[in-house]
Amino acid sequence: MADGVTLAGEGNRGERKMPTPSLLCATNIGMRKTLRQIRGWIYRRYPYLCVAWRHKQLAGYERRWGLEQDGFTKEGFFGILQKNILAALRAGPFYELMVGNGQVGSLGVWLERMGGGWRVEAWEHRIHPLAAFRKNRPGTKIHGERLTNWAEKERKANPAGITSRGARESAGICREIRNGRIRPGLVGIWNPTRRSVWMHRLGRAGYRLEMIYERMEFYRKVRA
Repeated sequence: MADGVTLAGEGNRGERKMPTPSLLCATNIGMRKTLRQIRGWIYRRYPYLCVAWRHKQLAGYERRWGLEQDGFTKEGFFGILQKNILAALRAGPFYELMVGNGQVGSLGVWLERMGGGWRVEAWEHRIHPLAAFRKNRPGTKIHGERLTNWAEKERKANPAGITSRGARESAGICREIRNGRIRPGLVGIWNPTRRSVWMHRLGRAGYRLEMIYERMEFYRKVRA
């Protein structure tokens, strides 16, 4: 009875089961999820011929790996990121540039909870976000300035991953990568205007866009 409703026919040989509403609902949900994944796969392969196609392409990355269904919470998103990207990276120093209050939109806070060799270092020059960060994450090293022009001390750490929420910071990251001074396994660029400049710059440097979450584009190193 759990799998369907039995309809009587001619004796036992005529019996057949009709799907219950709950089974039909589960089947429809599964089909819709599969169709969304297929559409996302197609969208990611759209050529960049116009703005509308560019937005479709980005939508494909926002749906990848079940993000649309399972990434609506921070826990769900981080689980997807950890399984599909972080698990293949070496743990090590992780830079967060223009990090904000250290809670909203921060990847470092999840890495610190996970442990396993990740060491987070942050930069934030704005007065109020900086004060909030120090209150929220007193154990994390924070610099009260911008990191737009890298010095040898930042390069020497050879960060395994970097996220940036500032255009000048992102430009600095791309410049350091292009000049061969750093080679992080993961780069996250906040791109609220959805410009293609970061995809082009990082793509030429050997990085591939893997997923997008709340306008943060995550790129993985695919070429040494």
